[in-house]
Amino acid sequence: MRVCLLTPEFLPTWGGVGTYTYNLARALRGRAEVHVVTSARGCMAAEADDLDGVQVHAIEADGGRTDGLGLAFQLAVLRRLPGLAKAHGFDIVHANHAYMSDLLARRRLSAIPALTVHTTLGTQIQGTLRAGDSVPRNGSERSVARWRLLLRRIERRYLRRTSALIYVSRWVRDSSISHYGLQPRFETVIPNGVDTARLNGTSRDGETDRRPDDGRTLLFAGRLLALKGIDTLLRALGRLDPEVRLLLAGPGDTTRWTRYADRLGVGRDRYEFLGPVPYGLMPALYHRADAVVLPSFAESCPMVALEAMACGTPLIAARAGGVTEIVRDGATGWLFPPGDVDGLVDRIETVFANPARAEEIANGGRDWVERNGSVDRMAERTFRFYKVVAGEAS
Repeated sequence: MRVCLLTPEFLPTWGGVGTYTYNLARALRGRAEVHVVTSARGCMAAEADDLDGVQVHAIEADGGRTDGLGLAFQLAVLRRLPGLAKAHGFDIVHANHAYMSDLLARRRLSAIPALTVHTTLGTQIQGTLRAGDSVPRNGSERSVARWRLLLRRIERRYLRRTSALIYVSRWVRDSSISHYGLQPRFETVIPNGVDTARLNGTSRDGETDRRPDDGRTLLFAGRLLALKGIDTLLRALGRLDPEVRLLLAGPGDTTRWTRYADRLGVGRDRYEFLGPVPYGLMPALYHRADAVVLPSFAESCPMVALEAMACGTPLIAARAGGVTEIVRDGATGWLFPPGDVDGLVDRIETVFANPARAEEIANGGRDWVERNGSVDRMAERTFRFYKVVAGEAS
């Protein structure tokens, strides 16, 4: 079987979809002929990694920049993907939502379309609105919020015309079906998976390893978006012991958030923006932290949660979307209501107050990921779904 993974982001200095497609491509290469069609930026990153057996095609010449709606990549797909599909004989083109990368090109493809629904524009909009009007929003969030009525109509039509859907959580499946009345011919829920061998709880030497002057350290990993709940985290930081420090890893406009922290009265010595951290250094960064905090207003099956748990780092997460399908409060991590600063402060102080108990719960999280959240498990279930969709299942 010849499989095309279609994604504007590949190798996750960018986001969860990049992590997903990278992990899936590597795990599928023993099962199928794997092609990745991505941006020039994604292809450049792939050249530096171990992807023997995976063919990576760059179709966007502008360095991989995308606007908030993904239009640049959609146009590149329209121009290039039909030719690639014909040349390589793709059986399945597997795209990722909420990018709608094959929106314009689908009618020109003979390959079977499959789609992983990581999130929907509707849930992203809801998360951004829940964060409030006073917190910083980047250009993408502003564009999506401004055009939300039109985008929801486009999204509804796009999803309804996709016959094979993979949802990364039961929550995103139920939300998509209830909002858009979806009735795909083929559907399944396959949670995200992570490389548990790479994230096995053993610290590695590297520039992000724990440092003697770190003290008590919290880590946020993700895009610097309003819907990610950074406001909640900064407010909580201001109420914690002054020795507690916050690291924020991920792409985004740090200037807006620094000014926002200034308005909250949070000293600049209390936090540090690390920018996009190379994928290979993320395990060491997880080990540097005493706890990873995921304060989002909207999540489906967050990679950060799975990676932190796989590393054996205590995870504190907002009870949003599909998070509760991964994190069991007091067993594999800690939960608090989204936007609840008091609840987050309480959870952080609980983790710091009893390190032995925190380690026990973190070990429970690692065990859960090893049983339920491995890349190989995700890839095997995805390949079986391909075979059903293509009519090859016995």
